[in-house]
Amino acid sequence: MKKVSFLFTIVLSVLFLAGFEAGAEKGGDTAIRSGSGTICNNKYVLCTSAPCVPDPSNPDSRAICSCDVNKGLNFGLSQCEARTPATDSNGVTKVLSTYSFAQAPTKPVLSCPEGKPWTDCLDQPCIVDQLNPNKAICTCKIVRDQAFVTFGGDCNSLTCDTGYWSGATVGSYVGASKELMKAFGIDEQPARYCAGMKPDLLK
Repeated sequence: MKKVSFLFTIVLSVLFLAGFEAGAEKGGDTAIRSGSGTICNNKYVLCTSAPCVPDPSNPDSRAICSCDVNKGLNFGLSQCEARTPATDSNGVTKVLSTYSFAQAPTKPVLSCPEGKPWTDCLDQPCIVDQLNPNKAICTCKIVRDQAFVTFGGDCNSLTCDTGYWSGATVGSYVGASKELMKAFGIDEQPARYCAGMKPDLLK
């Protein structure tokens, strides 16, 4: 636990000192539904099931999330150039988090009601863990006023109250999924859903 807390402290310090900001702060649902997102094929950070905790320096609006590093097709609102991982002279690798189907086969989608805390990690700043290059720590926006879906929670709806899962509104999730489906040339979203929780827009 001390090692994790120390890592979080280091990451927060680096993010603050570097002034690293997400490349796309747009109106999420509108941008995705209008097809203005971008599909890239590169190394990226995926937070679709990430557990998060409120950022000690800004607990009301920001959270720290533990995410995975992947490679392949991914969706984001920023351009591919902005999402390419960049390593500085100190060996710190910065990258934006995006969305993909990588966890769809193994992690069912949980639906949570409005009023529960969650985090919006799309196009948010991350730093790759130097001790484990398959993981990254991201700072994401806390949302409380919209219903959401997440690949986290293992279908336990009680975790909607306390999990601070990385998630998305149904509109954002459906819109981004459709863009990825086009890129993969598939007709059905590959995700599984917790019992009775498949979004109406996909039924």
